[in-house]
Amino acid sequence: MNSSGEDYNLSQDALDSDAHAHAAMDDNAVIEPEDQNAVLLAQTQEKLAYLAAEFENYKRQTARRLDEERFRAQRRLFDELLPAFDNFALAQQYAGQAQDVQQIKTGFDFVAQQMATALQSVGLEPIEAKGQMFDPALHDAIEEIDAPNVASGTVVEQTKQGYRFGGQVLRHSMVKVAR
Repeated sequence: MNSSGEDYNLSQDALDSDAHAHAAMDDNAVIEPEDQNAVLLAQTQEKLAYLAAEFENYKRQTARRLDEERFRAQRRLFDELLPAFDNFALAQQYAGQAQDVQQIKTGFDFVAQQMATALQSVGLEPIEAKGQMFDPALHDAIEEIDAPNVASGTVVEQTKQGYRFGGQVLRHSMVKVAR
């Protein structure tokens, strides 16, 4: 038994010694620059693929959020305009039955005011023109007219209302300007 125990110990010692030698070689082993570059390239490509996937997810989420916000904005506009549209339909329906033109005008004035209020509530702002100095950033001059007692370049008449939305001109006011 002694000899088999000694054989076991000798072979175990040989294995341990062999393992220590390999460990020492691994600790002292120099990784070739090509191998370092390959490892670095693989890590960089993995990071790049991860970032590309993250960016695609971000783009999808952002597009979805923009679509949702656009839908909510349109819905708010429709919620504001539908009552005016309903009243316009009623005015059309009863216009043929009205005995007085003033009743028809009053109905349409009410609907026009209701629509203006609805549009202003979603951010549409009318551009004031009459009595203002002509400003090409806000007004389109369609005619120059003689206007006594009015300074040259002053807007005398507005033929079409202009509007701003979000601080930007949506439509210029069409105006007549004093010579």
